[in-house]
Amino acid sequence: MRDHDVSSLTVAELKRAKRELSASLALSLPGALSDVPTLAQLSAIDNELAERGTGLRLCSCGFASNGEARFEAHLTNNPGHNEQPQP
Repeated sequence: MRDHDVSSLTVAELKRAKRELSASLALSLPGALSDVPTLAQLSAIDNELAERGTGLRLCSCGFASNGEARFEAHLTNNPGHNEQPQP
């Protein structure tokens, strides 16, 4: 599999690409072959955002994630927890 170099994109471009790829993935049939490159591109974008330190969210318990859905699920599953500002 070829690597997806997204290092030259700005944060705004990365976030836009992530939104567009996520929408494309949501519209595809489960298990579609087109999901593989889409997921690879999303992974490259997530990794780049994580390396740049953008989009990381911190919980009061110390849990941190740059994945929106994962962090929201954590907060939903732990009602006493809340998002903390980044140091």
